[in-house]
Amino acid sequence: MNLSVEEVVNLPILKPAKVITGKDQLKNYSVEWVSAIEGTVENFVREKEFVLTMGMGCENNPTKLLSFVRDVQESGASALGIATGRYIFEIPNEVMSFAEEKNFILIELPWEIRFADIQQQTMNKINEWQEDVSKQSRMIQKRLIDLVVQGKDLSTIVKYVEAKLGWSIVFTDDKGRITAGGSDPKEMIRLWDELEEKDGVSVDEPLSHHMQRIQHDGRKLLKKEISAGGVSQGSFIVLFPANTDITSNVLHILEYLSAAAALWISREDAIVKTENRLRNDFIWNLAKTPNYYDETLHTRAKLFGYNLLLPYICMIGYSENIDELSEDRYDHSQYGLKSLIYYIEEEIRYAGKVVDRQVAFTFDDDQLIVFLETDDTNEPNSIHYFLDLVEKRLNALIPGVIFSWGIGMHEDGVMHFHDSYKKAKSALEMGRQQKGIGQRVNFEDTRLNRLLLNLAQNDEIQEIVLSTIHPLVQYDKKRDADLIETFIVYVNQNSNVSRAARILNLHRQSLLYRLRKIETLTNLSLVNPDDVFLLNFSIKVWLTGVLKT
Repeated sequence: MNLSVEEVVNLPILKPAKVITGKDQLKNYSVEWVSAIEGTVENFVREKEFVLTMGMGCENNPTKLLSFVRDVQESGASALGIATGRYIFEIPNEVMSFAEEKNFILIELPWEIRFADIQQQTMNKINEWQEDVSKQSRMIQKRLIDLVVQGKDLSTIVKYVEAKLGWSIVFTDDKGRITAGGSDPKEMIRLWDELEEKDGVSVDEPLSHHMQRIQHDGRKLLKKEISAGGVSQGSFIVLFPANTDITSNVLHILEYLSAAAALWISREDAIVKTENRLRNDFIWNLAKTPNYYDETLHTRAKLFGYNLLLPYICMIGYSENIDELSEDRYDHSQYGLKSLIYYIEEEIRYAGKVVDRQVAFTFDDDQLIVFLETDDTNEPNSIHYFLDLVEKRLNALIPGVIFSWGIGMHEDGVMHFHDSYKKAKSALEMGRQQKGIGQRVNFEDTRLNRLLLNLAQNDEIQEIVLSTIHPLVQYDKKRDADLIETFIVYVNQNSNVSRAARILNLHRQSLLYRLRKIETLTNLSLVNPDDVFLLNFSIKVWLTGVLKT
């Protein structure tokens, strides 16, 4: 609250003065300036000004004096002091009636009191008040910084300002969640939203302070955005007590509170990022290091909230298009998976809570490594439900993002993190290579491929496979043909020419021509089961990608 008219009236120099009207309003009006004026008011009087006048030009003219008083009152002045004894000997009844009707403070001043002395003492009092306010403001600023340095939470910081100034304050983060607030923060948010949407309610947005103000039915609310590095961190909503003026001092304190909140958020982000980095490093070592175990392992796991004595299954996700999508969506020097780690972690934690399982995760370049707690009840469905949740929320974060997944074996049991990781990685690589992007492949479903991969390590088998497949590969490459694809479809349809032709969208004679071409190039007969097996086996080994023609 500013210096009140009551404090001005109680100055020693104004002891002989007499308050004529507005006695019950002395505490409700504040004084920021004092001036003396005669004659025309026009734009020379501003709000919260204590005006002095001798009534020059209004002598013996009550109507003119009334007009002068009306102009002063309508200009927003806090009070009017009229010196009597020279031009005005007695304040007219109509002037007093007008002042009483408007609850305007009218003060009768003895002629002997010089205006210069009134101005001097009043301005001295205003300067003293401003110095006290500045001192209090600096103390609040220092205390806010101390609270942040001492590691107090944001709720404590907000409560300090509420107690010190009598404001009601609520802080919401960048997602609209209430982080700190007074006795009824939800009601304050509801009130702001209601007034903001209400027709006829003006929302003032002074750009210099990055805030919005609403005044309605005597209530004043203010909303101030908090940002760091150009990124919104949340906002304050402040409900001021009745008759509180939003002065420059109020705005300064709000700036101090905003700075303290931004500092607190930055500190919390640094702590969270450090904790996340240590947690990710811990899980990364579990996944990538064989026999990763020491006597402190379980103690460290508990610090991060993990129970390693539960069975886990590993899932590895690879984003096929997150780089280009995040580059277009986010204006950031670093884009891709790493720039979104914080948000992705939130979504994975949420999915873990929904399925009521412990979940641990880390990142390895562009791969997301997840360990999900397992049991023996309906396990595959739980895993896919978990991945459905993760992908749904990631798609809400970055529409159109595509993940390919490799899934380990749920029978791996306790403390088999590295083994499960290797299986998930193998399933991911085989799935992307042979089934394409955006697929989920279980390690159990790769048995044939693993068998083929092991057989492909044999030199003699390599020679047989390459000599069999080489003519078809070269023909397809030179002629841009699809003989290998034609054979695969033909075999999958149990050598039924009609069904294969429909699937390939070919005329029956065209398919027969291709099949004869395959026989000619390979010197194999497609009616000989052994020849069909040899060619089919050779193509499957070649499709693993191990052999190069």
